[in-house]
Amino acid sequence: MKQAIEIATSPEGSASVQTAEAVMQASKARVSYARSLLFPAIDASIGESNLTRNLSAEGFNFPTGVPNFTIPDEVGPFNNFDARVTMSYTVFDLGAIRRSHGLRANLDAAKADITVRREVTAAQVAHDYLLVLRAESSSEAARAGVALSESLLKVAQDRADVGKATSLDITRAKLTLLTDRRKLTTVENEAAQARLQLLSDLGVGFATKVELTDHLLSKTDAMPDIEAAVATALQGRPELQVAQKHVDEARYNNSAVSGERIPLITASGDVGPLASVVTHTVGVSAKIPVFDGGRIRARHAETQAIVRQSEIQERDLRRKIELEVRRAHADLHSAAGQVEECQMALTLAADEVAEARRRFEAGVTGNAELAEAQAKRARAQDDCIGALFTWNQGRIDLARATGTMTAFTLN
Repeated sequence: MKQAIEIATSPEGSASVQTAEAVMQASKARVSYARSLLFPAIDASIGESNLTRNLSAEGFNFPTGVPNFTIPDEVGPFNNFDARVTMSYTVFDLGAIRRSHGLRANLDAAKADITVRREVTAAQVAHDYLLVLRAESSSEAARAGVALSESLLKVAQDRADVGKATSLDITRAKLTLLTDRRKLTTVENEAAQARLQLLSDLGVGFATKVELTDHLLSKTDAMPDIEAAVATALQGRPELQVAQKHVDEARYNNSAVSGERIPLITASGDVGPLASVVTHTVGVSAKIPVFDGGRIRARHAETQAIVRQSEIQERDLRRKIELEVRRAHADLHSAAGQVEECQMALTLAADEVAEARRRFEAGVTGNAELAEAQAKRARAQDDCIGALFTWNQGRIDLARATGTMTAFTLN
């Protein structure tokens, strides 16, 4: 199971994990873009143009007051060459700084979400792995049942040959054998279906041959401490880490809106030859919000509500996680008792079959008693396999609830 989980949660495994990886990369790109806005932007340009200007249309049609000098209606054509390097830099923008912090928190949430997807995938793989083990255990028990029924049919036929059994005993043995064979066909199909689902989880070809090396074992004496499990969950569940990062993101975005009330300071400049003369421009400006009609206040109220919503969701998630852990622990405790009871019942049912067989072979009774004992033993086997499945599924549920699923081992 450990190897199956590693395959499914690898970067090439589950589609869910791959999608979360892609979301994280997109979030990382947004962080890089936001950070780039805090650095100077430098551009270079070069161009040459041939111009003609209508000075009269541009307002140069007034008397100059200079004898024999008038402003022409048009000038040109003339050439204009300009090569220039331009720089702009936001010296201080508190809103942008805090928004970049919010995007960083979103990136951290995306990284934690990958862990969430890995945990969910691991739990699904483990569950389907258990389904295969249960189906194969049922198949093995059904094959043993068919073998037993075949041997008991032969016993009935042998006894009938010497006049110590009736045709009803043979008919009853044949019906039991047919029932066991029909059950074997059903559980073998369930095993095949379970294997196909497991191969789908692993992301490998459906014709791939895999051998499951774990078994449905019982370790009901190793019950974890509930308080330690709750503490582990509240400290390590990746869903809680995602929620906490979204709270941080909401707080940064709220702070960024507040930062828009702070003056925005920018610096700019350019230098380059213009018509054979090197010209330059250097300047600093401050943008001071005076009146915006209440837009900042409205957006601040909205982001405050989002912060409140994120905090409520985070607290509610904590309660849900603790509830999941306590429920999983209670189910595991119940399953442990069921395993012990079913194992005792299976032992008693096997003893009953053995005793009924001795009585039949000794001629004390017909095989009706034996057929009934076989049916009880088959039900006890099914119950025991189901109890072992429930017990191990409970272990998986508890590991998922505590956020330790990717490190889970069955045996």
